[in-house]
Amino acid sequence: MATLKKIEKVKFLGEIHQKEDVSAIAYFEDYILVGSDESQNIINLLKREDQDFSLVLDIPLSLDSAEDEEIDIEGMSIDEDGTLYVIGSHSSKRKTIKASKTYLANHQRLATVIAETRKNTIFKLKLDPKTGQVLKRDANTQLKTVLEKNIILNRFLNIPSKENGIDIEGLAIYQEKLYLGFRGPVLRGNYVPVMVTEFDDLLDYELRYVQLDGNGIRDITRVQDGFLLIAGPVGDGRGAYQLYFWNGEDTIPGEDRPDTSDYCQLIGEIPLPKKYPEAKAEGITVLENKGKKVTAMIVYDGAPQGAPTLFKLEL
Repeated sequence: MATLKKIEKVKFLGEIHQKEDVSAIAYFEDYILVGSDESQNIINLLKREDQDFSLVLDIPLSLDSAEDEEIDIEGMSIDEDGTLYVIGSHSSKRKTIKASKTYLANHQRLATVIAETRKNTIFKLKLDPKTGQVLKRDANTQLKTVLEKNIILNRFLNIPSKENGIDIEGLAIYQEKLYLGFRGPVLRGNYVPVMVTEFDDLLDYELRYVQLDGNGIRDITRVQDGFLLIAGPVGDGRGAYQLYFWNGEDTIPGEDRPDTSDYCQLIGEIPLPKKYPEAKAEGITVLENKGKKVTAMIVYDGAPQGAPTLFKLEL
């Protein structure tokens, strides 16, 4: 049976961008890349120093300085040759009520749904494995078109993300395939979509489904023989954050298929930082994977510098 054990809290040294809103991480060659869901254009590169990681440089996803809308960075993954993929949430949002506004103004805010096109991008950056410097940049904005054409997902496009609308929060790369994990929608039967596609041909894709006890995917990362998934609430309500192992196969059953009940297995509940019980587990990356033994780092939205924490897993 899979197990989850906290080892220690480590530190991100240096002022990372939007330090209270860390939402995505990726590890390669002793570097950690950190992204924020409130960032406009910046991810951070940190280098390992013993157990901690020190800020090396800020990396703009785009060199177009005129772009100042929120990208809503939610997922990052890097392949073995140093190619980094970063995805925006592709979501809409409803304006929130503010105590500083009038009663009528708050009613109007609650009735307003905003689509932010800057979130509808997948970025691809080729990094130098020795320095972390960007060698080449690319971007693809076609995923929104793919979602619009899908008979299941298109119904959720205009629904705000925290109300079970489209919200992509996880990204993993495996054998040149992108695995895009959705926080929402969660469909009847508690099925959550994972889109498997390629950066250069997003129109060629497959939807696979996992069950996470009514939760959505908050991040996804590759391990041997499958993936680790962070699961958490679709909306803003409080709830437990859990870690799952998924073998990568569609969990929808059928009389013409083998038993799928063990394709996605709960490992355990992810502990939240003691000083920040309102924090949310939002990002995971693997530092070491030897057979069934894994060392993973988890970061938290709502905790300073993401409160990076190391865990030992036995899969």
